Parts: sequence; C-alpha cells; structure tokens
Amino acid sequence: MEDFNTSLVREKIIFTSGGIGEETEKEPVVIRSNRIFLRLGQAGETEKIVIRAQNMHTTLRIAAKILHNYYEGGPLLAHTEPLDWETLWDQARSGYEKEFNPQLWCALYINGKSVFKTITSPFVDVIEKCALLTLDNYDTTMGVTESALKQIGHAMRINHNSNGDNIRCGIIHRSDKKDVAFNFTAVNGQQHTRIIQSFGATAAYLEAFNLRFVIHMLRNKIRMGEAKTVSPENSQIRSAITRQSAISRAILSFEEMYDVKYRPAKPDFFSEM
Repeated sequence: MEDFNTSLVREKIIFTSGGIGEETEKEPVVIRSNRIFLRLGQAGETEKIVIRAQNMHTTLRIAAKILHNYYEGGPLLAHTEPLDWETLWDQARSGYEKEFNPQLWCALYINGKSVFKTITSPFVDVIEKCALLTLDNYDTTMGVTESALKQIGHAMRINHNSNGDNIRCGIIHRSDKKDVAFNFTAVNGQQHTRIIQSFGATAAYLEAFNLRFVIHMLRNKIRMGEAKTVSPENSQIRSAITRQSAISRAILSFEEMYDVKYRPAKPDFFSEM
C-alpha cells in the first residue's frame, strides 16, 4: 500500500458580488466548513473524494466510513450496489448530535461531482469542480473558481482563510483561552484498519474538546441565572457528559488495539477550562 496522508482544513470562504463601494454590491455570502480530501487508488484509477461538513469530528467520521467502504469493496463508483449515502450519514452522527445539533450538515464529492449533500450550495459545487484542476495546491483553486464564476455571469471576489489539522502529524485545537496541540502515533495491526481507527480517535478528541466547551458554557449560563437548574440547558449538560464518557471509552479501546504514544502528553478533555 502506498503512503497515506491527508489533512483536515477548517475554512471560511467569502463570496462578494459587485465591486467595493458600488451600488450593485450585495451582502457577501460566507461559507464556513471543514474539508478533507482523499485520493484513493493507483495512478490512472484514482478517485478524488472531498468531504465537507459543519464540524471537524463529523467530517473525519464520514471520511473513516468512506475509507472502510473503499478498502472493503474497492473504488466507490465501481461498487456492484451503489453506496447508501443516507445510511452512511446517519451512522456518522451520534445520538447526542441528532438531538442537540439537528442542523448538522455534510456534502460529499467524487471527482468533482456531488454524490450526496444535506444542503445545497452552488458556490461550493463550483469550487470542487475547479479543485480538480489544482489538486496539488488547493489554495490556487480560489483563483480558478473566480474565473469560472465570471464566465457564468457571477463576478465575485473570494477571500479564503484556512487552518488545518493534519492527522499524521497531530491535532491542533484552537480556543479563545488556550490552544491545545499534541500528536500521537499508533503502530501494530493492519495498515488499512489503523488508518480508519486513527481517523476515529482523532474525531473523538476533537469532539471531546468541543463538548468540554459546551458544558462550560451551559454551566456558566446556569451560574449567571440565564438558565434555570431544571432546564433544557441542564438536560444538555447531562447528555454531553454521557457522550464524553462514551468518547473516553472509545479512546481507551483504540489504545488497547494499538501501541499509542502521545507527545507531549495525552490531553485531559475532562478538565475544567
């Protein structure tokens, strides 16, 4: 198997119509998403897969399920029975997310073509088609996309800002108070399985950090009197703590499956912020 590497990128893309200060200038369209790109297969037979989703851990979990289907059944578009994308999407979301984040969304592309989406964004569709022309330098895609939009009657400026989380190198979780940066290595076991499980472990940590923030925020609302002790907020806190426990068990299972080493140290996502 060839070396495998990829990165998860958090993006903010701003689409602006018209010229600055012109009467025709419209309110910019801002798209925030997380994007991961997978190049699967060998030369001449590759499938270029892009997963976009609202949060990082869901993006990784969908990517892990796509990798599992690829390693089990070969190229995704060549499966005897087409993949059930709706079921895959349902399995990638936890019960906690289904209850407390019903607006969670995703969009999947193979070779620039949309294969599944829970929301419609023609701008992102154009970006992914143009990205095929600039596979080795995604940042230049924005310039190509501007030209393509002009040709179909949409004169726009695009601002593209991103920061990435590289699965091979580690995790950087940014917050207002303190950034958490660490990396882990996992050895032993089958390489295909190890890649998929590493996606899952990374997603678990990212979700755990987010849950810690949510719990802290909701507890502050109750403490400040903005929410009652018996309230939807308190119910969400209990559900979030239960979800944290499930994540902790998943990480322990990953550590039992492989020889895992952390640098500088394993993070404590149960600690107070």
